[in-house]
Amino acid sequence: MLSAIPIDIINVRVTFKKARVPLLEAIAFRDKAEALREIRLLWGVREAVILQTCNRVELYLVASDGLSIANKAMEYLASRAGAMKDEALKAVEVSLNHDALRHIMMIASGLDSMVVGENEILGQVWDAYLEAEAAGATGPVLRTVFSKALKVGKRVRNETNISRGAVSVGSIAVRLADSILGGIDGKNILVIGAGEMGTSVAKALSRYRPNAIFIANRTYERAVKLAEEVSGKALRFDKLDEALIEADVVICATAAPHYILTHEKVTKVMANRSANKSMVIIDISNPRNVENSVREIKGVSLYCIDDLQPIIERNLEERKRSVEKAISIVEEELPILCRELKAQMIRDCISRLMMKVEETRKEEVSKALNMLGEISDRERQIIEDLSGILVKKLFMPLVENLREAAIKGDKEVVETAAKLLGLELFSIFEWSE
Repeated sequence: MLSAIPIDIINVRVTFKKARVPLLEAIAFRDKAEALREIRLLWGVREAVILQTCNRVELYLVASDGLSIANKAMEYLASRAGAMKDEALKAVEVSLNHDALRHIMMIASGLDSMVVGENEILGQVWDAYLEAEAAGATGPVLRTVFSKALKVGKRVRNETNISRGAVSVGSIAVRLADSILGGIDGKNILVIGAGEMGTSVAKALSRYRPNAIFIANRTYERAVKLAEEVSGKALRFDKLDEALIEADVVICATAAPHYILTHEKVTKVMANRSANKSMVIIDISNPRNVENSVREIKGVSLYCIDDLQPIIERNLEERKRSVEKAISIVEEELPILCRELKAQMIRDCISRLMMKVEETRKEEVSKALNMLGEISDRERQIIEDLSGILVKKLFMPLVENLREAAIKGDKEVVETAAKLLGLELFSIFEWSE
């Protein structure tokens, strides 16, 4: 007989809290689907999701022997940093079970973001799950966890003012540009990228009065759509240099895995501009889209996500009261999620039990019918019906008691039932309440 197998939910992460942009950039995955396949194959992980944004790289895993898997994941993330491995090992953080569940709900609520209350993270959390699902890496546990995180994130935004003003990394980048130049009204602004982050930047710009907003994107149709929304001008990517010559501010916000603005490209652009015309470049991409040496070019000021921190701290001070309320919502929802996971797992256990019972019933009925030889269809049906009734009467009380024990968290009852019935039960009752 099989004994119950404890299951762990594991979160291993490197975020802006302990890592600056170069380290996050080194660890970031270029092909998340391939990474998910590799993780599941090498470690025997049952479910996996990679959540990766401009300021975090996180793994969510479902596996037995959580501590062992967590150690492997820590080493795996750190090894991606190459020469910065020692720095990465100091930056990596781990949460298990309750702490991992709390963490993903805090993220979805905008509480763990660089810009507290940002809205983009909610979509990024769900996109991460959908990408993992498309890669065949998810299952019932993380589906429940990420669905709940999404609901909690929406509830926090509905019941608090944490997102009032639609703050985001994109809008903070615009505020930084406005601060650097003493105002961006009348300036030419180039936004590179028309995805979620680029859209955030463009919409934030539309609240000002720039002379022009240029939108450049590899998929021209997306650039056109966004430009229409903000009264801007769409550019094909092969026209990027022309826009750079005119731009006072350039904000890079793409998911490209390579540099878009190299030292060579920006040097050529600056040579074709008026001698006294400076350029502010803000790179909020991960990995970075602007080569770091660009900051050495005369007339160019380059900023990255790390430079947003002073504005972010002011934003946090303004939102403290909403943060307290949001945290209380997360803490209220955490035990509810745990109960949902317990109920879900016991449903799976009961389903496996009843499938096994039904297989046995059919086998034994078939044996009995063969022993009886020639009987009528009515007699055959009576035997079939009788066996079904006996199964229900014998097993329904057991099923109900098992379900009740699971909801109450009665580990002993559930594990005993699993052992007696020969079931592989993924047990979350190892978790402390």
